[in-house]
Amino acid sequence: MNMKHAWMLLGIVAAGLAVQPATARDRDHDRGHDHWEQLGCQKVGFLVDHDAIRVGRREGTFKAIRLDVSGNAVYMNDLKVIYGNGAPDDISVRSEIREGGQTRPLDLKGRGERAIDRIEMTYRAKPNFKGSATVCVFGLT
Repeated sequence: MNMKHAWMLLGIVAAGLAVQPATARDRDHDRGHDHWEQLGCQKVGFLVDHDAIRVGRREGTFKAIRLDVSGNAVYMNDLKVIYGNGAPDDISVRSEIREGGQTRPLDLKGRGERAIDRIEMTYRAKPNFKGSATVCVFGLT
């Protein structure tokens, strides 16, 4: 076997043994730490739109939320969390979230003491030819 074939064989073996690194979420979950749970997703149109994601999780509370965007960029005008007791929490985002991007963790009032009824969003997708966007909300337990 010549050297070129030996290196190719070694590359194939190494690729077969390669293991995907664990994400921070996986590591935290395995250790019993906090983790992100998907609460819901919503498609976004090109015009200013107002939608609510119903969470209604009475069995669990969340410390923070995060928005993940796919398909196209989204400009978030207003974000409001309505808790199970009806109290609103207006969270300041008011910025563009790039396609494939996400917000920083957005802390919630009460630091995990109140259940979320729904998350109200006023937003619009960036008008271009990429198509519609999807916003998914994750909660940190």
